[in-house]
Amino acid sequence: MRFVFLATFFLTGCFFGPVQELHDQIEETYFGSEFKELPTPLNDLKSSIDLEVIWQENIGEHNGDNLDIFHIDDFLYVATSDGTIKKLDSKSGNQLWEKKFNVTLTSGIAGDGENLFFSTSDGFLWCMDHDGELIWKTLLGGVINSLPITYNSKVVVKLNSYKIVQLNSKDGSVLWKYQAAIPPLTFKSEGRLVQSNSVVYLGLPGGKLIAIDSPTGGLVWESNISRAKGVTDIERANDITSHPVIDDAVIYGVTTNGDIAALNRRNGKSIWTEPISSFYGMAFNGSSLFVTHDTGSIYSIDKSDGEIEWRQAALKHRRIRVGTLVNDYIAFGDYDGYVHFLNVDDGSIIGRIKLEDSQILNNIIKIDDAVIVMMTADGNLICLEVGERTFINQPGIEDNEDSVLNNNPKNKQIKVDSLSKHRIFNKEESNQEEDLDEEEVEEKQNNLKKHRVFDKKNEEKGILDWLF
Repeated sequence: MRFVFLATFFLTGCFFGPVQELHDQIEETYFGSEFKELPTPLNDLKSSIDLEVIWQENIGEHNGDNLDIFHIDDFLYVATSDGTIKKLDSKSGNQLWEKKFNVTLTSGIAGDGENLFFSTSDGFLWCMDHDGELIWKTLLGGVINSLPITYNSKVVVKLNSYKIVQLNSKDGSVLWKYQAAIPPLTFKSEGRLVQSNSVVYLGLPGGKLIAIDSPTGGLVWESNISRAKGVTDIERANDITSHPVIDDAVIYGVTTNGDIAALNRRNGKSIWTEPISSFYGMAFNGSSLFVTHDTGSIYSIDKSDGEIEWRQAALKHRRIRVGTLVNDYIAFGDYDGYVHFLNVDDGSIIGRIKLEDSQILNNIIKIDDAVIVMMTADGNLICLEVGERTFINQPGIEDNEDSVLNNNPKNKQIKVDSLSKHRIFNKEESNQEEDLDEEEVEEKQNNLKKHRVFDKKNEEKGILDWLF
């Protein structure tokens, strides 16, 4: 018996030890020390944009940064990880109702004109109406960290195991499942699905992008944005951890350790590829893609050919994520409670506001032409009005690379200080790719019920109940 125990202990150590070690190495390499490099200090800047806080409301403590805000009509739906969901008036911030559930939420609120959806750590997807009354919940057999998407009375979710499930949004019945093939080591990803014209798109580990037929759940195509490089599993980790961007007949995706690419949505064939990587993803204004590198540098990419238009490095290592477009600016929140506004034409930082001392999370949303709402790590929901730009004469402004550098038109190269924090690229430069920062290239249950339908009297109903 002792021999069996020793043999089991030895084999367990040989097998699980190296796997856990590899996992720990990945966590340390990419997520273990966010401040391995010191955050770039901010230069003095007199904002040339009128910025005003309209209202502020604390929604409660939470332990996740992927609890997205859902906005529809004049209402906001917000959630905290402890199971609290609130409905707020988007104009005033006044609370309209609050619901508490004895569960841990793993994603924010998604929805449509009729229903709201959220997922919990016990593997359930929940549905409620806009009055906060539960309609159904379905056990999907895995944790869901990414936000569901809804369309045509359907709701689609991605489990952490990269199983894709489509359900009927009316009663929660499962319509189909698709299990994507993934390598042994992947990053934990909140990257969401996108859909258009009855096709669902999803980025996968290994630098792959897939298209799934919505009516049947069948695979339409699979395409590699970039090939894995290196020998070890850690070196070859090259996931798509952000959601793709759709633009008519083209779809854009970006990998964590490789490339950004444009693909034909019909067949998945590559249109162009550019060697820029990102964990966080990109924003799109119809002509340019604004990519947030994992170091915090921001790139503007021409959608037609992938050429770099400008690069802004004054926010490196400040934990910024995906930008939000408002007016002619793109807004980024950082770890220290600042929101920065960049000019979309040349990347210059033209506005900044300090909101509080906690991190601005990755969920800044636009709710009106000039109004954005964001959530902080302390659970504060802040509504900010973004005014028009006013040109000011500030002494020494020409020496401040964070500010407006000059009035050169787009794509005309300008010179900045030796730190090269801000670059505007000329498309005719033959060695443009060498201008990428080398540092950035190298860094890198509920009583066993699987499905339950609720009515407003809390009575169970639904033909699927008898199965369980």
